[in-house]
Amino acid sequence: MEVCQYEIVQSETAGDCSAGDVQGAEAIVLSDDGMHIAAFWALLLCGYNLNEKFDPIYVMENIIPFFDGSFNYEIVDKEEWIHGEFQHAYYNPEANKIVIRSDVYEGALAGNAMDIITITHEVVHCIEYLILTFLNVIKCVDYKTEICKVDSEAMKRHELQTDKITTLLLSTDRLVAGKTDKEIYNCYFANPLKQFITGLIQQEGKHLLETFKDIKCIEESEKKEASECIV
Repeated sequence: MEVCQYEIVQSETAGDCSAGDVQGAEAIVLSDDGMHIAAFWALLLCGYNLNEKFDPIYVMENIIPFFDGSFNYEIVDKEEWIHGEFQHAYYNPEANKIVIRSDVYEGALAGNAMDIITITHEVVHCIEYLILTFLNVIKCVDYKTEICKVDSEAMKRHELQTDKITTLLLSTDRLVAGKTDKEIYNCYFANPLKQFITGLIQQEGKHLLETFKDIKCIEESEKKEASECIV
């Protein structure tokens, strides 16, 4: 699984998107298979099946906070929006927050396709952040991270990846196109789960081995002390 994540780290206090406020951020860039797997598990963990319509606002307001208590979002009135005409929403990984212009939020609620896509894109960024956090915590799946900066190749790849996962979540037929039920099960469920469990066993196995070594050292030390006492 190849990995590269995060969009733009913006200064919340400065309140603008100028280059001076943008820093590098840890990023996750997935392979094509990884993007499909990420989209499948995102649907699964958000409570959707392949025949249900993905609702980014519901996920943002209910599902993500369930998995991540530090996550938050903000709806900013259109008249107070200071991020320019062409940026309608953004995800700030530093604050772990999605910020959306009010008319875009209302448009998505009303079913406007472009507004739904815009919010889904930011929700996907947050899901990718959760994946990265999970991988860092578990440390049992092979992956690599990069520091992405604005206009860098890594950032461009990351944005293309986010667009791809957004498309897969909103058009789930692309997830299963050309695949039998058995292939869907193996590609998206069985094989990733097997990889995860194997990695977890390998990681925990190292800890168990170190624990056994420590126990053995303690036992040998106690035997030595007991022998010296007898003498």
